Amino acid sequence: MQMIDFNQFKQNQRMYGGTAGRKMGIIYEGKNYILKFPGNLKEQQMKNIQLSYSNSPVCEYIGSQIYEILGFPVHKTVLGFRNNKTVVACGDFLEDGDRLYEFDKIKVTFDPPFLDSSGNETNGTGLDLYEILMTIQEHPFLKGIEGVRQHFWNMFVVDALIGNTDRNNSNWGIIVRADGTKELAPVYDNGNCLNSKWDDDKMQAVLSDEKRLKAESFSARRCIFELEGNRLNPYHLIERMEYEECNEAVRNITPKLVLALPEIEKMVSEIPVLTDTQKKFYLTVMEERYEKVFQPVCREIIGQQIVADRHSADGKERRCR
Repeated sequence: MQMIDFNQFKQNQRMYGGTAGRKMGIIYEGKNYILKFPGNLKEQQMKNIQLSYSNSPVCEYIGSQIYEILGFPVHKTVLGFRNNKTVVACGDFLEDGDRLYEFDKIKVTFDPPFLDSSGNETNGTGLDLYEILMTIQEHPFLKGIEGVRQHFWNMFVVDALIGNTDRNNSNWGIIVRADGTKELAPVYDNGNCLNSKWDDDKMQAVLSDEKRLKAESFSARRCIFELEGNRLNPYHLIERMEYEECNEAVRNITPKLVLALPEIEKMVSEIPVLTDTQKKFYLTVMEERYEKVFQPVCREIIGQQIVADRHSADGKERRCR
């Protein structure tokens, strides 16, 4: 793939917030883009981190490309360099007069008192899964916007595939267009996937140890959402099959993955700034999640549906006699 030289593009007049590294607006191919720089990890004095700069621009690109390959609306991403650093340009999906309402802003304006999964009243600012689902179902601002709950679970499942540990309430939301119409924002902010702060030595150590590979791929990972005060392991939640919309997302996404994995492998292998260790690690952990979690759970969901359909058909037959 060709890396774009973003040094030649001038900064536009749009300003972008957030704390995950530097950002600047540019005009690229006649459209507004957000140029994201790698985070300075040495400056943050993070423990057990050897990299000087994170791999978040490349991970943002890979995660976003996977969303696109699987057929989900996602911001456009272009990989390149500026000032001798690898950067990613992310398409700005807001036109003049549009506003993005992140889910955390919507959530805290919910009028009834929040009760989390432990039954305790909260101020609505937390990441309890029960609160989130209740807000999606009941908040009047979200009425009439099709597919919000489905969108949340699709992100939950794809984020589990790419290991995105930071899909919080502030990086997904609703666009209110200049004419007042509302729609789901495309998926954006995927830079915290695929262990973006790991160096090659750490990746190789996991690849060389079957137990550590299992733990890092799915058995010991956590996402940012919580239940009963504990951070969730998204793979365990998927395996429990307790949420129908989550089951539906797994059932819809897993067959797409069968077809998408070769394309994903080709996309990752062609990124010139990745080392062979990075490429192998990214592809291996995703294949592990697919083979050990997604595939068996999808089979179980389909099997249960077949049994349910048979019982339903038998019941109809008995009623007809």
